[in-house]
Amino acid sequence: MRQLSCIFAAIAASIQSTSAAPNFPSSPRTFPPRSKGGNKSILLPRGALNEIRSVLESQPPNTPTILQRGGATVSPPQPSSDPSPPKPIRIAFQGEAGAYSEKSLRELLGPHVLSIPRPNFEACYRAVASGEADYAMIPIENSLGGSIHENYDLMLRYDLTVVAEHDFRVRHCLLVKPGVEMKDVRYAISHPQALSQCDNYLRGRGITPVTTYDTAGSAKMIRNAILEKEGKFTLPEGCTPENTAAIASDLAGKTFGLECKEEGIEDDDSNFTRFLLLGRRGVVQYLNKKIPSKTSLVFTLPNSAGALYKALACFSLRDVDMSKIESRPMSAGLLNYLRFRNTVTQLGGGRGAGATVPSSQELPRFRYCFYLDILESELDERVQNALHHLREQSDYCRILGSYPAKSRLVGPVAEAVEALKAANAGKSISSEELRLKSLPSDEEDTRQLNIGFVGYGSFGQYLSKKMSAQHKLRCVDPFDKSKEAEENGVDYFPTFEMSNFLQGLDVVIITVPMIELEETVESLPSEKLRKKLIVEACPLNVYPRTVLSRILPADADILCTNPMFGPAIMHNKETDAPLDGLPFVYEKVRISDTRRADCFLSIFERARCQMVEMSAEDHDAYVADAEFVTHLTGRLLDRNLLPVTPVSSREYAALCDVADMTANDTFDLFYGMFRYNDRAKELLNKMRDNLASVERKLAAKEAYLAASLEMKNTDRQKLLAECRMLLREVAKSSGKAINEATIEREIDTSSVTPEK
Repeated sequence: MRQLSCIFAAIAASIQSTSAAPNFPSSPRTFPPRSKGGNKSILLPRGALNEIRSVLESQPPNTPTILQRGGATVSPPQPSSDPSPPKPIRIAFQGEAGAYSEKSLRELLGPHVLSIPRPNFEACYRAVASGEADYAMIPIENSLGGSIHENYDLMLRYDLTVVAEHDFRVRHCLLVKPGVEMKDVRYAISHPQALSQCDNYLRGRGITPVTTYDTAGSAKMIRNAILEKEGKFTLPEGCTPENTAAIASDLAGKTFGLECKEEGIEDDDSNFTRFLLLGRRGVVQYLNKKIPSKTSLVFTLPNSAGALYKALACFSLRDVDMSKIESRPMSAGLLNYLRFRNTVTQLGGGRGAGATVPSSQELPRFRYCFYLDILESELDERVQNALHHLREQSDYCRILGSYPAKSRLVGPVAEAVEALKAANAGKSISSEELRLKSLPSDEEDTRQLNIGFVGYGSFGQYLSKKMSAQHKLRCVDPFDKSKEAEENGVDYFPTFEMSNFLQGLDVVIITVPMIELEETVESLPSEKLRKKLIVEACPLNVYPRTVLSRILPADADILCTNPMFGPAIMHNKETDAPLDGLPFVYEKVRISDTRRADCFLSIFERARCQMVEMSAEDHDAYVADAEFVTHLTGRLLDRNLLPVTPVSSREYAALCDVADMTANDTFDLFYGMFRYNDRAKELLNKMRDNLASVERKLAAKEAYLAASLEMKNTDRQKLLAECRMLLREVAKSSGKAINEATIEREIDTSSVTPEK
């Protein structure tokens, strides 16, 4: 028992040390840690919580700061010997300055945080995941309009966690140019949802609603029209600053210098929007039984009767209260990626009892995931037991966050807010000073890279089609690829102009067969590769990483990648074929210019690929074997074995797809998979053994059926002989003469034809 307490003491100490650690940036392209069931969740052995709690209570008091909006007492921040001002809190939100999201974040976090307007929700997630923002204020559901499904999907794509929630009362205001009277207002511009929520008010005053892209953006349109600015924020046709009002927040009116004619014009006063504060690190370790808590999770279930009932029973049988459940369809690509990621995690950490990964044939046409909110902390013992139970039933389960309920703040968030409040006490700071207009990554989104392809085969041509819209491309190949390059907007260089080809490049992508990789890299002038980003795209990673690390100069950046798009995608005639959900596996082997590397990776991130950062060893262990077996199977199934048929099953169509996929690849690619995969021969022998086993089973079955037929024939002959003997005895006992011809005729007419 003493030894167990020591272990728990170490766990408790690690939790406390983690809470004090600074908020380091983490990328959205991060392969998850090997913990069963997903990211950012703590799963402890049964009965361990009481031990940990007792150890924590025995530690010196270090009570986390708790902040509750609405008049609750707040513990003062601890005095610091460092006289430097506190670090600003950067909060990303979607929309224009003055949007409801900005007002909500200032209600929750106070007036002194830095707000960062972003053009869309995904930009908010990316800003936090890349470290450019500390948190994101994201609306998740509205009491009138329902859930915002895009944000549910983005929570799965990015490894962020919920650290707080806030119920924001939406109060629409009618904003006009200063001096405009109500009788002059003929049009109201705003987001469609805001217009629908004020429909009765507008009808009663004879105001015509006009749809625009955003609430705060509508206020910006009027301001720009007053200043006679042209461009994106121009008023709709027929609208002028003198006859048009904007429906937005009072903060938007103050931001853009408009007059609020009337506040609270919404038809329903129960209009609330629930916001979630998302960060890179959770706050579950700061929760205790005195703090009302929530835990949000997402899971998928097998397509079987009663699956959802059994999943919910995991919580209801333990008296765990649930506040929300919602199902959400998800794309096949995203679901397959999540299951792929979960499978790798299970392989790394050991698969739990009952955990299964269905094959693609078992997946239903419509695939759903379930979002669940429970009114307990993740560290509650009943919740831990329920999560153990749920993970045994679900295909995928991830804790989205365990956080304080009802607009409370705990841990580093609360401490940072109070530090800012204390540092800015008595100071008057305008909202413009507390708002960042742009981020460094905004420049990267428009940055043009000079990218060169060494080898311009089918894969290089496909990548160039994806990149040519934004970046300047060139290629070099021993064969004349000038025609293909011209069609794709790429400058072609012959190999004898290699020095000119490398001059001025930012990124060099090597897309040659793996068996030619070492020779190709050695042939490149090393001096011309200095301070460039060298990218290889091979189905294996360990061998290319070794080659590049050994040959390239020390100041050249190295990025190993495996874009798992497949020839079926690459040979699609439509260049804009979606890559949504397709894995892009990569490893940053040696990166000095992170901005350049992130700019290159963002090409595939913006194409909605699933960015998976994985070491070369893990990649080859989990992915290389599967790709080798797939290509081997495709090469065995040539078109002579798969004839065209007007009617085919799904299984037959899948085999045809595999055969077509491998037929478009060169044999050099397949040979590279074989030569540089240490397990390739073992897999080939296993395939051969499996084929021999099938042949043996077929031969055994055929011999069994032949022997059965022979035995049946032997038994029939014995039966016929007995019949002849009986007929002779009957004829002899009746005193009649024995006629052998008659006996044979009677036997032939009464005998049963044996089965064929």
